[in-house]
Amino acid sequence: MIRPSYLKSLVMMGILLGTAALILYSCAQLKQKPPSPAATPETQALSPPLPGIEAGEDLTTLPEPGLPFAKQNRNPELILKDLPRDAAGNIDWVKALKDGIIHPKGTLEPGKPEIPPFPLDVEIPAVGAMPNVIFPHFPHTMWLECGNCHPNIFTMRKGSNPMSMVKIVNGEFCGRCHGRVAFPLSNCNRCHVKPKG
Repeated sequence: MIRPSYLKSLVMMGILLGTAALILYSCAQLKQKPPSPAATPETQALSPPLPGIEAGEDLTTLPEPGLPFAKQNRNPELILKDLPRDAAGNIDWVKALKDGIIHPKGTLEPGKPEIPPFPLDVEIPAVGAMPNVIFPHFPHTMWLECGNCHPNIFTMRKGSNPMSMVKIVNGEFCGRCHGRVAFPLSNCNRCHVKPKG
């Protein structure tokens, strides 16, 4: 005579094996399905549409200047394609500015006078054997007025800004822009340029 517990175990084993076989069969059927024509690389756009882009909006050409500004092309691949790049492939905004490719406004406030850029380099000591940083005001003041950084991000007094790479990586000091809209922090030699000694 077969014990009920043994019979129950056999039934459970059969159910488990049947379920496993059904799952494997279903997976095999899915793999054999040909891809739909809509999913082929030839029919996919360079990048997915961004929020706010209307159906039928031409994303292959730059917009004509003028109104309506809300309908300007917002495809970053197209807008940024002609800007110069650094060795790492990031946009070199300073070169774009110097080459006259971009023309940023000094301020968004009407009637406010432009502040000309000024050549002031500030040496910032680095920890250990790392070369010191030379902060060049000139490229920064080519498109930013002083109030963008002073006094909220940087206090204008020597030694009063307790900077560290940890703070910068976490979005403080230089990290407010670098690694977000300016060149990334991974290229140490862009800032650490003055050997010690």
